[in-house]
Amino acid sequence: MIIGDVHGCLRELDELLGKLAPVKGDRVHFLGDLVDRGPDSLGVVRRVRAVLDEFPGSVCIAGNHEDKALRYRARDRPLPAWAESAAAADWRFLEELPLVQKLPEHDAVMVHGGFFPAFFEAYGELGDVPEDWRTASGKRADRMRRFLRIRKVNAAGNMVSLHQADKGFKHWADTYEGQEGFAFHGHDARPDLSRPEVVGQTMNLDTGCCFGGSLSAAILEAGVAGADAATLGVPARHTYSRYHAADKDA
Repeated sequence: MIIGDVHGCLRELDELLGKLAPVKGDRVHFLGDLVDRGPDSLGVVRRVRAVLDEFPGSVCIAGNHEDKALRYRARDRPLPAWAESAAAADWRFLEELPLVQKLPEHDAVMVHGGFFPAFFEAYGELGDVPEDWRTASGKRADRMRRFLRIRKVNAAGNMVSLHQADKGFKHWADTYEGQEGFAFHGHDARPDLSRPEVVGQTMNLDTGCCFGGSLSAAILEAGVAGADAATLGVPARHTYSRYHAADKDA
């Protein structure tokens, strides 16, 4: 089971978990962006921590919103209100979130934002991601950190910045050739979708719960291809945050 961007929507997360009804031996994965925009970010962080403890082998990858909070904290910049009550264990959990998670049994991979062609042209494959990926130096590590935020790519296959993203560039999913397997991702909120969208070798599980859309999950059964994964969602109880392009973090 893979759950898309929760963004502080604890009540919807609990409702979705109730519908998914995981049992012993199941794994419940999360695509990051647990925090911000919704009403109970810290509650979501602690619920996800509890779920990962209850179902061994479950993983939450990093989202750009967790990364932003950690960067602001490290630089002693003002933090969002939810972070003021975060305990040391909460921060440690966020600091240890991996950048990507491979699911070899399904020939699939989880990534928050996405991939881009220039990375594969330069390095051939993803390879090992350093444990200190947040602070690792070098061009490869810098390019990897873009996996958190990418939406569009230019003709050279590189990520374009947010203010350029509306200028006719391709979405990364349209350029991804499945180098790391079928990619489950979030980050690009689509509250207009009634269910997660499959594009090529990708599935977008961010159906914009915080924007009044829904909270979605993919259900992976043994032997089922990623593109054929069943999906399940619950509608947002409220519109917690206004949706427009300027709200999207690059």
